[in-house]
Amino acid sequence: MVEEIFTVIQRGKRLKTADHIPGDIPYVSSSAQNNGVDAFIGNSENVRKFKDCLTIANSGSVGKCFYHPYEFIASDHVTALSSPNLNKYHYLFLARQLERLQEKYNFNREMTDARIRREKIILPVTDDGSPDFEFMEAYIQKIEAEQIRRYRDFVQAVDAAPVEPLNQKRWRTFNLIDVFSIHATSSGIDKNKLDLTTGEFPYVTRTDRNNGIQCYVCEQPSYKLDAGNCITVGLDTQTAFYQPKAFYTGQNIQILRNDHLNEYVAQFLLPCLKKTLSVFSWGGNGATLTRLRRSKIQLPVNDDGEPDFDYMAAYMKNIIAAKYRKYLDYIGDD
Repeated sequence: MVEEIFTVIQRGKRLKTADHIPGDIPYVSSSAQNNGVDAFIGNSENVRKFKDCLTIANSGSVGKCFYHPYEFIASDHVTALSSPNLNKYHYLFLARQLERLQEKYNFNREMTDARIRREKIILPVTDDGSPDFEFMEAYIQKIEAEQIRRYRDFVQAVDAAPVEPLNQKRWRTFNLIDVFSIHATSSGIDKNKLDLTTGEFPYVTRTDRNNGIQCYVCEQPSYKLDAGNCITVGLDTQTAFYQPKAFYTGQNIQILRNDHLNEYVAQFLLPCLKKTLSVFSWGGNGATLTRLRRSKIQLPVNDDGEPDFDYMAAYMKNIIAAKYRKYLDYIGDD
């Protein structure tokens, strides 16, 4: 049981947003994003501070679990779990196992501390049936080493091919229809008609969160999948995201494709596209298929005056490499 793994299982303390004092201490709540950090505050009274532990969301994004090596203030929407016998590798392994509890809870059935204590999670064990913490540590260390190597290789490859700054590139305005093929989704499924059994296929809606993905579902035999490597645009909400793999969608999603599209080109195009979409609004002036086809977009061009997709990809790789360098510098990797 969970209480056999952790010596401290303690809920955070309620702190109204109106009572937040500006500061630099992470305030961890039930957000599924940013490692659960909802704000940075400076409160020191009537709060509960923790460090080097996990938090699991009791409400909101119920069951979402994060590791925090830094000191933070916990809201009453999360429970902190810790033990002096655990290190960061153990915590990272345990976090993923704890998140499997999400299926049992929802907004109407909160994950209370009492329920957390009684929960059971599946863990690797030693020959005598005890949790194999040595294996957990080695497993996460291997994943970490592979990630560091991937970052290092990526940075080295990008450093060998620098690109010119955006302000030195020539730009042109294009009709959106000349850059993309634009068409309606192949599925367009109302959520109440979905088989919500958890599966591998993203269900993309008009939400502006989580890459437009509301959940992951099993195969829906009565509906067609949309192929990946495209950009989805939500009508009314004017949301735009790159979808790398096959997916189903909700209603009113438009699909944009281009033969040059890949994850790097898409990440360059999205801010340009969102600027185009900014002229639309909720209600009668949404981004309909007809309006999208009439829209224009500004893009960098090559010597022939055509969209320079090679430059877009190289530019975004440089942005990503800069972030990877920060990660590597942080861990002291040479």
